[in-house]
Amino acid sequence: MESKAPKKKPYSRPTVTKLIPEQAKKLVADRKNCSEEEAADLLEMPPDNGNQNTATDQKRKRSA
Repeated sequence: MESKAPKKKPYSRPTVTKLIPEQAKKLVADRKNCSEEEAADLLEMPPDNGNQNTATDQKRKRSA
């Protein structure tokens, strides 16, 4: 009888799915090179969804 070894999965980088507010402030501060107070202000701002072009928007524009 042959025992089947489990198939190895390819490596995938770990992803961040949820952060507590303190972790989010630290992450934003590190990436934007700003203070944690400025990072907190950035996190409180609503996202700017009006200027983003998605693939479906571009497809609609081409078909018109």
